[in-house]
Amino acid sequence: MFREKSSVLTMKFLSFKIYSFLVCYSLLVCYVKAVTRIPYNESIPAVIVFGDSIVDTGNNNGLKTVSKVNYPPYGQDFMGGKPTGRFSNGKVPADLIVEELGIKELLPAYLDPTLQPVDLITGVNFASGGAGYDPLTSELAKVISLSRQLEMFKEYILKLREIVGEDRKNEILANSLFILVTGTNDIINTYFSTPLRKSFYDVSTYTDLLLNSASSFVQDLYGLGARRIGVFGIPPIGCLPSQRTLRGGEERECVDYLNQAAQLFNSKLAAELRSLGNKLPDSRMVYVDVYDLPLDVIYNPQKYGFKISDKGCCGTGKIEVAELCTFTCSSDSDYVFWDSFHLTEKAYRQLVHQILAQHLKMLSALSMELFFFKIYTFLVLFSRICFALVMCNVQAVKTIPALIVFGDSIVDTGNNNGLKTIGKANYPPYGKDFIGGQPTGRFSNGKVPPDFIVEELGIKELLPAYLDPTLQPVDLITGVNFASGGAGYDPLTSELVKVISLSGQLEMFKEYIVKLKEIVGEDRKNEILTNSLFILVIGSNDITNTYFNTPLRKSYYDVSSYADLLVNSASSFVQDLYGLGARRIGVFGIPPIGCLPSQRTLRGGEERECVDYLNQAAQLFNSKLAAELSSLGNKFPDSRMVYVDVYNLPLDVIYNPQKYGFKISDKGCCGTGKIEVAELCAFTCSSDSDYVFWDSFHLTEKAYRLLVHQFLVQHLSSFF
Repeated sequence: MFREKSSVLTMKFLSFKIYSFLVCYSLLVCYVKAVTRIPYNESIPAVIVFGDSIVDTGNNNGLKTVSKVNYPPYGQDFMGGKPTGRFSNGKVPADLIVEELGIKELLPAYLDPTLQPVDLITGVNFASGGAGYDPLTSELAKVISLSRQLEMFKEYILKLREIVGEDRKNEILANSLFILVTGTNDIINTYFSTPLRKSFYDVSTYTDLLLNSASSFVQDLYGLGARRIGVFGIPPIGCLPSQRTLRGGEERECVDYLNQAAQLFNSKLAAELRSLGNKLPDSRMVYVDVYDLPLDVIYNPQKYGFKISDKGCCGTGKIEVAELCTFTCSSDSDYVFWDSFHLTEKAYRQLVHQILAQHLKMLSALSMELFFFKIYTFLVLFSRICFALVMCNVQAVKTIPALIVFGDSIVDTGNNNGLKTIGKANYPPYGKDFIGGQPTGRFSNGKVPPDFIVEELGIKELLPAYLDPTLQPVDLITGVNFASGGAGYDPLTSELVKVISLSGQLEMFKEYIVKLKEIVGEDRKNEILTNSLFILVIGSNDITNTYFNTPLRKSYYDVSSYADLLVNSASSFVQDLYGLGARRIGVFGIPPIGCLPSQRTLRGGEERECVDYLNQAAQLFNSKLAAELSSLGNKFPDSRMVYVDVYNLPLDVIYNPQKYGFKISDKGCCGTGKIEVAELCAFTCSSDSDYVFWDSFHLTEKAYRLLVHQFLVQHLSSFF
């Protein structure tokens, strides 16, 4: 009955999607005709850039430093094939930003001797290749420090005032886009390549030093009139060709400890910018993530139109940079990297375009020009999403016969009901908004992610628990759920709360395979396993409960080595699934667990802030998990091993609930919302639709529905 209903709904939904796509397309065409009459760059009059070699457009040319590139083959694809001091074969991000915004074609270096007064009005570049947040970094390379870049900016302000007057100067500063791109040299060169800082700081305290410098610089910019400030995080520096060569072993692997240091700094920087944004009125302080997308480009170059991502185009591509770069490859458009440290113009262009599409709206006020730009961007994205969903829905109904889920309470649909454990929720008020208002063992007020996945894919309405006593043989054909609330990658996690471990879930899956074979036969069983979607959602309990709440692991592991233990467990489990016939496997990362209401209450101080060290542990694990899945995907070429990011979007929902239709995100709906979960959840709020969290650990049905939809839009195509 549901399958017939699903087919009808699918056709209706498909028709609606096609209709929506055509509407989007027609609106887009109309807007494109109008866009020339709406010069949205009037709301961003200038771009001002600070930083290092990623954005330097020639300030180092006149310095006595090895960190300059005003000679061939640098600039071979620049206008006229001329080297200009840009650390690439052509344009660099600073140029591409002003080009995309329609401000001007290039962003000149402030120290360019040919700079004209009129150039100042639309922005200049103060960046210096080799600079860093740490003053020692610039000193070692004999380049322009951030403090000196700030002094040059003060000179610029005086010159600008002379040209346009006080009022226009203030207007330009308030509405311009300020970009800060630095930090890579600090970690790679100053910290890990010399003993000068390592003797006095560990990685965490050194990133604090960098963070304090970034925060002071941003506040200084604000004091000088800047209001729209975008600060770039540090990219996956462990995957730079030079670092693979120097520290990645014979196989030239990405260097985990460098990437982890980058992520640690990034998580702190993002939190600090949010804090400054709240502290400084009328400001737009935006953290710009340049870690995840570049990492995906590096691991999947073909997906982005490249062939080679583990070495650069110049020299051997493994170590050369600056003066060592004496000859080049035959086709730099095949390469992600230009030299062993910097990207090609083609790679920079792709990344800048994506970054602007993602972050520009956060840096801008709601001027009419930018408002129309937002509509334009939305229509472009929406038309693409509509088309992608049309294709995905057709594929999903046709080629995903079943959903198989493993994990913990985020996805458990009732397997714990018969266990002697406190980790179950088969009593009110859980399930109050479920079909019939009945508690089913789902850890929410209604449906949970597996239910939404099968619903969106048109497979069936709910995903039953494998241990559900009412389970019918026919249910096995379209998938079941083995997840157990309280479980973890670490066997100790499940043992402590007396729930079904991952190994126990795997044994149940083996039983399932035998039963499935009896129902449909060997060939059909194999076909179902090959084409089904396997989902693994677990890990939060390991970090919040087993590691940080007991001494049982903390006495023997630091956070990094414990994350390794978890990743090894995940890797073994995924390989076991593959060995049993699974081919499409999605493994969810760990969400921002430091922002769970329970953790805010227990560890977030009087203000119940998000707990940074928990979020950092989650991000550390996620980076290792993503790398491991990429490696497994290469090892098993007929598989689709997909890392599903569930950190960034939930974090945005938590920090900006109104943006997603919620009112409250720092506490749950049940009880006080600050600590209650399971049996402690005795009464509820009046309107759970206002809340992101249902209890102090789990989300509401409304929040799960929103997130699942976005995850499917983003990741479903990766399974085909």
